[in-house]
Parts: sequence; structure tokens; C-alpha cells
Amino acid sequence: MEKYRQIYNDILERLRNGEFDHDNKLLPSDQQLVMKYKTSRETVRKAMKLLADEGYVQRLRGKGTISIERRQFLFPVAEIKSYQELVDEAHLVSKTTVLSISQSAVPEWLGPVNDTLTWRVVRLREVENEPDVIDYDYILCDVVDEIPIHVAQNSLFAYFEQELGLTIDYAIKKVTVKQATIDDQRHLKISAHTPIAVSYTHLRAHETCADL
Repeated sequence: MEKYRQIYNDILERLRNGEFDHDNKLLPSDQQLVMKYKTSRETVRKAMKLLADEGYVQRLRGKGTISIERRQFLFPVAEIKSYQELVDEAHLVSKTTVLSISQSAVPEWLGPVNDTLTWRVVRLREVENEPDVIDYDYILCDVVDEIPIHVAQNSLFAYFEQELGLTIDYAIKKVTVKQATIDDQRHLKISAHTPIAVSYTHLRAHETCADL
């Protein structure tokens, strides 16, 4: 096994065992690791870079390396589930803040541009008091007359199906990675040029044959 892999595996095991959680998030310095593993600084940096690339640690210039809390939050691709259902199943403490509800044209990145009017709902999801998810929902105004704020704070899925009598026929999902926008950075409290995972979901209602 290459030396950097050995260092990576050793530190990863310590991270998973919670050695650097809570008040003790600072990992040993590169120099301490060089001495511990009797190897070069470049080998240590390679191991730490791999841990950082995989989201286990963050390298802070002038301060060192800290552990990053990694909560498992699985978004299913093959099923249609609301955010609230996922949170309930994972037994997580979550809070939803509605940032805005406004009328907007269909954004260009969702497909061909036209004059169709939508409800644009922007919501911030906090899990265990940490901002984790920003929802940008676009609902056709000619299918849904209004989006009350109490609905946006809970579940749009439940509103569509239980109150409006719509049946969600299918969902087309696409997951990609992009750079965080200025709004993403501000609400999620992340730095510029941070890559984030983006999930696009296109829902279709059966009764009206309408796209939501």
C-alpha cells in the first residue's frame, strides 16, 4: 500500500471514531504527521488533500486542518419523496424557512424559455441547526392558483396531493455539481467557488397532465 494511502486510512478511521469531533476538531499538523509516519511532507499533503477532496476535513490556511461533520442525508433517485418524508425517516431535527414566494417566468435553465408564469418558492432547510439545503421550486400558476406560506413551510407534495387532489404521476430527476451562487453562499454560509450538489426534479401531475 502506498504511504499516503496508509496515512489516509489511519486518519479516516480516527475521524470515523469521533476523535476530532466537537471541541477537538483540529487535526495534527502536517509536520507532526511527517514525524509520526517518517515520510515526506509531500506524501502527507497528498493524504490530506484526498481527505479534503472527499469532504472529511477542511484545510485552513495559517490555522491547520479541521474535521468536517458528515451527516448522512440520502436523497432517493428512484422514488418520489418529499423533503419532510426524508427528514422524518432519518429522525433528523429540521427547520424550514421560507425565503420568498413570488411569480416568475420559467427560468431558462429549466428548458425552453416561454411566457409561462410560475410560482417561485425559495426555502432554506436547516438540519440539526446547520443550513444544509436550499430549495428552488417552480410551480405552474395555471395548475396551482396559490402557494400559502404555511404550505411552503411544510410540504408542497402533501398540498398538491391531499388538498388539491393532484396525483404525482412521475418525476424526472437529474443530479449534477455546480459552483455555488452568491445566494447559495450567503444562505448556506459557504465560501466562494464552493462546489455543491444540485438535484433537479421535474414532476408531472396525472389528473391534469400538467407539469409542476
